[in-house]
Amino acid sequence: MRDERRWSLASWLTLALALGWLAACVAYALYVYQFPQDGWRYASNSETSGVYTAELNMSGQPSALRVGDQVVAIEGVPIVKGKAPVFPPNLQIGQTILYTAQRSTSMAQLPGEEAPDVETIELQIPLIRLGPDTLVRNAWGTLKEEPRDMIISLVAFLVVGFAFFMRPGNLGARYLFIIFSYYFVSSWIGFTASALYGHTFPPLAEYIYVVFGYSWYWAFFASLMLLPLAFPVVKAPLRRFPRLLPVTVYGFGLASCLILSYLALTTGQAVWESLIFALSIAYLALTVASVFGSLIHNWRTARDPVARAQLRWMTLGMGGGLGAPFSIALAVLLVRGTFSGLSAVILWLLLLLPICLAVAITRYRLFDIDLIIRRTLVYAVVTALLALVFYGSVLLLQRLFTGITGQTSPIALVASTLAIAALFSPLRRRVQDFVDRRFYRRKYDAQRVLAEFATVARDETDVDRLTARLASAVEVSLSPATVGVWQPGEDRQ
Repeated sequence: MRDERRWSLASWLTLALALGWLAACVAYALYVYQFPQDGWRYASNSETSGVYTAELNMSGQPSALRVGDQVVAIEGVPIVKGKAPVFPPNLQIGQTILYTAQRSTSMAQLPGEEAPDVETIELQIPLIRLGPDTLVRNAWGTLKEEPRDMIISLVAFLVVGFAFFMRPGNLGARYLFIIFSYYFVSSWIGFTASALYGHTFPPLAEYIYVVFGYSWYWAFFASLMLLPLAFPVVKAPLRRFPRLLPVTVYGFGLASCLILSYLALTTGQAVWESLIFALSIAYLALTVASVFGSLIHNWRTARDPVARAQLRWMTLGMGGGLGAPFSIALAVLLVRGTFSGLSAVILWLLLLLPICLAVAITRYRLFDIDLIIRRTLVYAVVTALLALVFYGSVLLLQRLFTGITGQTSPIALVASTLAIAALFSPLRRRVQDFVDRRFYRRKYDAQRVLAEFATVARDETDVDRLTARLASAVEVSLSPATVGVWQPGEDRQ
């Protein structure tokens, strides 16, 4: 514990990396702000949709573009999916560019309604130079329009930052701080104001833009890959090669991205971008293997009570913060659905990862994890059962009232609500007893023994028999190495 509170060279290097990433993103943004662009930030790009959707006016100046406009052509040249937009050469500040955009002319529709009307319009957009205040306007505008992503990244950063500064000597805390520092900077600053104009920048700026765009795999996934190898128990690969393994994981990813991005820009061949994408998938696969492999190995080999308690918190964080969102996303993809109603759930679940790991690292209320899991399991089952009872009773009573009176009645809703209120306490007790017997047998036996002892102590008058009962209750409930009952002698003053 004392060593984990001490700042070492590795701790200072971790802090320097996080601050360096922040400084690099700010410096790059200020660098590209001086080049001609329209001053807008776009929600998507031609790689996925073939259009650029205007999301936020970064300049704060009046513009013919509106939020939601989809730019589909530049100077009459259509934007092709998977290819960079074609602009006139030698763009200048003050130059006007002709956009062809699609704009919705009706309000957003509800599910089941017809799609809104869309008109195609042509807009003359002047090119401007952005100032340093764009950084603040970018963050503030995003916070007003979509506060969820910003709040989640900020809360996660503050939580892991607290854990890091409390335990700078903990290897897991250092990797966790790198992961969510990256996430925070990416959410609040980003890499450039206008993705539409990224390919019009000078070669060096465009090159950095591409490398930053692929940083998710060589920075984020690389750190997430090393985290389960470092916490709660340092695994053999990282223990045997404490410097070589991180240098290899980070260095190979960054070097390959630098080389392949350079080849993609200089040759114009899509094969190099395909190789970068394949490398990203490989890093993702290695990350998944590292997470699951380390968790399984730790559960099989860890014997220290503190390490196992930390492992429970880590399993909850990894399972709820990464496993659950991944499972939800996979299920949506399998049924060919959309993420419109699930994106908020997925992002909020992500907070479980920094919170649970911060508790495990700082060891604050570490052994409350069993109580949390137990209550979560109990109340999840109770909620599901009550929901089934409520909706089943409402449907049944409504059908009954419809058959008798010919119309629905609010009495069904009132009766179902009263039934739920009456069922809650007895149902919760029964579910809790079942969970304790099935998953917490030792705790269930201890509670039963203590309850029996309380009954005996109320009626028992023989001291020797009561003492024996007390020793037996303590032994069953707490399982100590030895049990003894001390009684003061009658001659004790």
